[in-house]
Amino acid sequence: MKIGFKSLLEVLVYFLAAASIAVIITTNISISLLHPFAVNGITWGEIISDYRRLLTYLQFPIVNQLTFRYLPISNNAIEHFSMVRCFLIVNEGLCLASWGIVISKIKHEKKRSQLVMLVSLIDYLCLGLLIISGLTAIDFERTFILFHHLLFSDNKWIFNPETDPIIIGMPPIFFLKLFGIWLAITIVLLSCLRFYNRQKLFSGKFRF
Repeated sequence: MKIGFKSLLEVLVYFLAAASIAVIITTNISISLLHPFAVNGITWGEIISDYRRLLTYLQFPIVNQLTFRYLPISNNAIEHFSMVRCFLIVNEGLCLASWGIVISKIKHEKKRSQLVMLVSLIDYLCLGLLIISGLTAIDFERTFILFHHLLFSDNKWIFNPETDPIIIGMPPIFFLKLFGIWLAITIVLLSCLRFYNRQKLFSGKFRF
């Protein structure tokens, strides 16, 4: 069956919808995965309190300034988190837009051929995600470094534990776990969208 541009565009929107909301969920789950560490005179509860402030700053446009009440933080770290914040807020906008399109699309009838192609493309997409993720996990630390070099134009993402102890709670395994959670959520959501379209296909409620 010939792959149409419309089907490719639609599965891309499905991916963006699933991946963007997975980023939001994973970001908030990260607080439960923070690696325990000690800082003189600061309790773990106080560290978690500052991490919550970080999550609030990263995700809410109305919070314009990052401040830690207990942990020290350098200007370089603040600038880096400011860039991360931009990406996450853009992601939130992308999430709203893509899910708006997805919800609008699934409410309308589709041609049988389009449904068949969409289900097949979601299968290929999930398989591709699993393959790429497997290759990434083989040498995650190297991939993580390359990702940061591509995404950020400076080295402010390289934290000094002496000035920014928050990084002690974020070893490579922390980000690997977050990546795994993001992947799982993305694939589960894509599978749900696939199931919905497949059920619609077999229900016979479509246009030829």
